[in-house]
Amino acid sequence: MSDVFEAVRDALVTVMEVEPGTVTRETRLVEDLRCDSIALVEIAEILEECLPGLRIDDPDLDDMRTVGDAVDYAEARL
Repeated sequence: MSDVFEAVRDALVTVMEVEPGTVTRETRLVEDLRCDSIALVEIAEILEECLPGLRIDDPDLDDMRTVGDAVDYAEARL
């Protein structure tokens, strides 16, 4: 498990109040976790704090459908 995946999972656990074991790369942010735009922004802010050097552009949040998408996005920008 990568550090980036753990950071994304931990942010989701904090914001969406889900159990860590329920979050996988295939977990869908909207359909499975019920993330809305406000939750996605909160998650992005947490990730930017946890992963120095990461900057997430708000328009890019719309393209993140799964946890794996978020992990890949972050890894590509670190």
